[in-house]
Amino acid sequence: MAQARHTKFYMPLSKVKEKEFLSRPMGCKGVGFSLVRYRPAEGAGYVHRHKVQEEIFITLKGTGSIILDGRRHSMPEGTIVRVSPQVYRAIGNDSKRDVVYLILGAIPPKNFPLGGRTLLGDGIPNRKKAPRWGKG
Repeated sequence: MAQARHTKFYMPLSKVKEKEFLSRPMGCKGVGFSLVRYRPAEGAGYVHRHKVQEEIFITLKGTGSIILDGRRHSMPEGTIVRVSPQVYRAIGNDSKRDVVYLILGAIPPKNFPLGGRTLLGDGIPNRKKAPRWGKG
């Protein structure tokens, strides 16, 4: 069976449970991502790091916290943090309201970065095909 060329999924923030690992249901092969909700005084039960994968943590709702190599940092809504593979990290919620994060990671492509203007520097633009917006 051939893999779908795209996958669409709907996950409103109000429906996010503690951890929603979305890469497999979406059919991803090179990108890992999840939505995480922590209630007040909840968070990861341990710190972790990676061999080669960097991660991006984005606060979508509320004010969370991230611990990087033992140091705690506030992450108000809209905060985006990139973490190198070797840094020990954990996210949680020190606030009095729920917090929802988007967490992203990817397999580094060979010879990264190739350009720096695309997601992983290996984009192949076709500038002859420009989409038109607002015509829906």
